[in-house]
Amino acid sequence: METLETYKVFKFVFIFLPVILFIHWLWTRRNLYKSILNIPVLVGFPIIGSLHKMRHLNYMLRGFGNIFKDCKQYTVLLWMGFYPIILTADPDIISNVLRSQDLINKAEVFYYSMRNAFKGGLISSKATEWVHNRKMINPSFSNKVLVSLFPIFNKSKNNLIGKFSALVDNKNHKILNMLQTLTLEIAIETTMGKVMHKGDGMSNNWAVKVSFVMKLTMIQTLLSFVKLDSIINYYIKFRRTKEELYQFVYELIRNKISTNTNNNSNNNNINTEEINPNNMDILKYPIPSIRKEPKIFIDQAIKLYENEQFTWNDIISESNNIVAAAFETTANAIFSTLVMLAMHPDVQQRLFEEILDVFPEKDFYVDCHQLTQLPYLNRVINETLRIAPSVPIIGRQVVEDTQIGEHVFPKDVQILISIYHLHRRTDIWGPNADKFDPEHFSVEHFGEMQRNAYIPFSKGVRGCIGSRYAIFSMKILLCGLVRNYEFETDFKFEDIRYTSNIALKYIVEPELKMYRRA
Repeated sequence: METLETYKVFKFVFIFLPVILFIHWLWTRRNLYKSILNIPVLVGFPIIGSLHKMRHLNYMLRGFGNIFKDCKQYTVLLWMGFYPIILTADPDIISNVLRSQDLINKAEVFYYSMRNAFKGGLISSKATEWVHNRKMINPSFSNKVLVSLFPIFNKSKNNLIGKFSALVDNKNHKILNMLQTLTLEIAIETTMGKVMHKGDGMSNNWAVKVSFVMKLTMIQTLLSFVKLDSIINYYIKFRRTKEELYQFVYELIRNKISTNTNNNSNNNNINTEEINPNNMDILKYPIPSIRKEPKIFIDQAIKLYENEQFTWNDIISESNNIVAAAFETTANAIFSTLVMLAMHPDVQQRLFEEILDVFPEKDFYVDCHQLTQLPYLNRVINETLRIAPSVPIIGRQVVEDTQIGEHVFPKDVQILISIYHLHRRTDIWGPNADKFDPEHFSVEHFGEMQRNAYIPFSKGVRGCIGSRYAIFSMKILLCGLVRNYEFETDFKFEDIRYTSNIALKYIVEPELKMYRRA
């Protein structure tokens, strides 16, 4: 009899306790449901939420697409692990979110790992730090400064043309790493004032190391949804690589300070060997004054440090962020453009003819005025960034209940914006939204609705500081490449698969063939 009673108790526990816990789980989220009753909810499973939709890192973008498809809406409330997430590709909601002064903080669970990897910086810093540092850095990205960088962009264009000449052999080549190395050299010279040379050691592997850190950081981000992100910190190679990136930028800054010291007639005999990035005594050392108005980021950063408006960590973290973002996004965008041109020879020919009209000679210098004479180049770049945005997912954190249009987004909700899916909505971009067609940006087809749904560099309060830098450098490099080479590929457009390692990545990199033009 006693055994029977025990059996009944266990039966009750195993049958009803999960139901009770599930009801309790829903009850604790009642205010969240109440706040956004008109948004579809994807309940998911306890603990993991809807993380199973991702399957693995390479499936993230496709997983988000399946969520939109299953819910038949472009704004969905779901749980990723322990965190409530509003996933959206709705242009009206996105515009309100990105313009809101109350939503300046990046989504904490999505950006914490990156902030930790790069020790802060504009991309991932919290609102108070970002507002201050962005204001301080803005002068380094003024139009006057960017135009002054054109000689460097043109020099790099010529270097890239020369490097591609070795690939004219009727064979398929992977060129992304070459583009990353070149854009890294551009980024370092234009932001840090350092000209990189072959054999510079760490610089030759920096792009690979950044890609490795980005990939592990994205894995760490996914683990953070179930609060297991600390596991990655035990990976020795990950820790070591982050420190190597930090040390590399530190050495660039130290060398810049040393150069400024040697060039300053009233230098304070600063001993740069004594500067240690982990030694807070750095604050005791005077930084030599910069007599000329700052022209690039590092000059501005050192001047801010001298005026006690920047800390030493600000210089390191912002340098890391700017160099990494500048080379990664530019290289990916140029590569994607070349892939699209290789897959669409009619578009490539039309672009070549436009560039040929402006630059009839193969050896030429691109100035700011000439870029305004290339409207079809604008369309091609815009369409590439629509199809393959350099950063496909961004996020914001709701720190207090916030009114967004007709919705009230409750405190602690994280908003993930899928730029990738926003750019491919057929109800906005037409039935060929998934196809590459620069005519999407013609006067006839690019109206207010499309303008509101095109955000390759984000927009609003926390838009990308380097967007014009990226566009200028892209245009100049592409002018040189398309004028001098014709590109082909056997890779099919429909076979392209993307993933997100913070920046957009090709799961399988398309290979290209190059032929010299007359």
